[in-house]
Amino acid sequence: MSEQPWTIDAIAHAIPAADTRQTFLREVNLTPLPDLPAVLARWQRFVEHWRDETVPRLDGILEHARDHGGELPPEYADDGGTSDFLNQLRDNVGKRQTNAA
Repeated sequence: MSEQPWTIDAIAHAIPAADTRQTFLREVNLTPLPDLPAVLARWQRFVEHWRDETVPRLDGILEHARDHGGELPPEYADDGGTSDFLNQLRDNVGKRQTNAA
């Protein structure tokens, strides 16, 4: 996407989850015109962060799992407390989304 300027359509297509994409479209459609550049800039940062940081990290986790018989990297290992593990993942995702937006 670095060769072309971002458009609303390009941002929408770069958002990985349908519900998040709908949130973006709803926000863009309901934002007053004077505030629209800031909203679009925030969403642009979100998709750039996703593309540049989150996707490579997820690819690394998948590669590790392939190379280690399906085992996750140690920082994501389940120590028997599945709910703790899921909470850790949710916290990590939430922090990334907050930082990106």
